[in-house]
Amino acid sequence: MDAKILAITALIIGLVIGGAIGYIAKQPQTTQQTGQTPTTPTAKPENYTVKLAYNPQLGLYLTDSKGMTLYFFSKDYDGKSHCYGECATKWPVFYVENIKPSPGLDPNDFGVITRDDGTKQVTYKGWPLYYFFQDQNPGDINGEGKKGVWFVAKPDYTLMIAVNDQLGMYLVDDKGMTLYFFANDQPNNSSCYGMCAENWPVFSPNSLVVPSTLNLTDFTFIQRTDGTTQLAYKGHPLYYWINDQAMGDATGQGVKGVWFVASVSGELPTS
Repeated sequence: MDAKILAITALIIGLVIGGAIGYIAKQPQTTQQTGQTPTTPTAKPENYTVKLAYNPQLGLYLTDSKGMTLYFFSKDYDGKSHCYGECATKWPVFYVENIKPSPGLDPNDFGVITRDDGTKQVTYKGWPLYYFFQDQNPGDINGEGKKGVWFVAKPDYTLMIAVNDQLGMYLVDDKGMTLYFFANDQPNNSSCYGMCAENWPVFSPNSLVVPSTLNLTDFTFIQRTDGTTQLAYKGHPLYYWINDQAMGDATGQGVKGVWFVASVSGELPTS
């Protein structure tokens, strides 16, 4: 055979074999081809600094990264810590530099305050967060309801209890905004409409989750004549006051002699 023809034939055979090898190399390797099981990269566990836990009696509540329970203090009605000295020994403050909440918690609900002693403390929905010294293990909730002013920090409270030296013990919403009674209302019947309702917006939550020291049977969802609903406590429909702008404000107290903070006792001033 002519040497030139042999050279061309060899070139063609080389190209064909090389192309075949290249084609095979580009094909995805199956388990049968490699004899190995494909692996999925393992995701690194998230280092959440605030987590959610569950208790059959209390439902969901907040913990630190190790599962230790966090608490609210009703005397922190204005978003400032009122727990110092011996109180702070029994109820140590919770602080982490990097607030990283687990799924189910809104990062925007968390903040940091500087306490009167210069230390820092994490807040949730405006409420400073604490531990309880008698909780020794994850899941312990020994501080729940202590003295009627300490409560497990829950993410789904409808309302909370606030305590103020001047106003006593009264109801606020989950972010500490004051709730009011209207002396002109009849039991479970609102008489505040029109301009009144513009100045005193009704409190109408979608659910009802309250601190453990309150009785759920004291609350009623009532139907208003405008077709909306309103939550009442011990027969008193609950309202906000338009001029309250921040947690701790209670500027509606005593307005026109008929508006009063919603006392936990359910009583209206007699004079």
